[in-house]
Amino acid sequence: MPLKIVVVGAGLGGLGAAIALNRQGHNVTVIEKSGFLNEVGAAITVAPNATRILKRWGCNLDWLYPIHCEKLQVWDKNGKPLRTPVVTEKHRKALNVQEEWLLTHRVDLHNALRCTAAQVIDDRKVDIRLSSQVLSVDVGKGEVVLEDGSKYVGDLVVGADGVHSRCVDAIAGERRETVKTGQSCFRFLVPIEKMQENPLTSSMLERIGLNGIHVFTTEDRRLVVYPSRGGLLLNCAGIYPPTSAEESGENNLWHNTGSVSQLVKTFRGFGEDLLEMCGMAEDVKLWSLASRDPTPTFVKGKLALIGDAAHPMLPHQGQGAAQAFEDAAALAGVLTADTTPEQLSQRLEMYNKLRYSHSVTVMIMSRTNEERRAEMLDELRRFIPDAELPKDMFAFTWPSDPMTEAAQLVASD
Repeated sequence: MPLKIVVVGAGLGGLGAAIALNRQGHNVTVIEKSGFLNEVGAAITVAPNATRILKRWGCNLDWLYPIHCEKLQVWDKNGKPLRTPVVTEKHRKALNVQEEWLLTHRVDLHNALRCTAAQVIDDRKVDIRLSSQVLSVDVGKGEVVLEDGSKYVGDLVVGADGVHSRCVDAIAGERRETVKTGQSCFRFLVPIEKMQENPLTSSMLERIGLNGIHVFTTEDRRLVVYPSRGGLLLNCAGIYPPTSAEESGENNLWHNTGSVSQLVKTFRGFGEDLLEMCGMAEDVKLWSLASRDPTPTFVKGKLALIGDAAHPMLPHQGQGAAQAFEDAAALAGVLTADTTPEQLSQRLEMYNKLRYSHSVTVMIMSRTNEERRAEMLDELRRFIPDAELPKDMFAFTWPSDPMTEAAQLVASD
């Protein structure tokens, strides 16, 4: 008999979990608080470890309108090249990784997952319920109670409700609030055609190209730019330390509105072409980067956490979606089609074993950039006492294959 599974949240991780669990033969219902199932945000990087999973889930990568990322390059604030930490083809060969590093729009990725989730697998289809705000989760009963009083009961509840998760409270035993990190981020898009019509920004595009990620940096501020939507849009993120509450935005809310004037003022002193680009910004969002500590375990009773509900990621490693997909893949991997409710506790412990140390390590590393990573060991050991810092984050993340690891763990049991 297939398991009855309730997934809380239809973001990237929630849809990924629904796809993976449905493909394993289980009956999946997704509860989503929004009424439109619209993912928000700007562009997103899809690292090879994420691309690998999407392919195995049967997701058509053409739906992402992707740009193949050929390099990661760092420049000073005036556009002088400093270093090229990643040349993708060279890294892929060194790590024996076949999958692509893709640049896409977050909405396009979300739509691709929605289309994949809508596919019928052996007469089963994911059931998505919209406008369903979760009030509480009972880990003993596998029960999800909504604000309107209605209830959903499953053999398993998957908490995929993000950084402001209600599900995490059921494991922690208390409300887990987010904490500001002292960093904020402007997110905005600029039409590439618009930039090509301006001599300053057109020259910048010719210099950096439209096939990679580019970081313009000072000691405390960074402008990160890369193309998306098949080369139609330039995604831009401006990370900085706010000096007042007004400048910081609200904790981890993508939809807070920023202003072009505030953006330009914040990055005053950067090159004229970069400021010209900032002046072209459309639909500026201001996001206060916030986080919270992971719980001591991702599982309790009939509840398993995935994605930002389990380990809230900051943007510095570009691994937020990838780690959510890895969680979903690992969870589905241990919950084979013949898993019984009586085996669930043991299988969830397998999931926790597979994912806790790895994803928490990536989470802690996501709190800083490469230059400060050595400072994070003490922080990491708060949660994983015997942890060591990865020597190279790309080597730590890109080859990761939780689907295979899960299958091997189940087979050895």
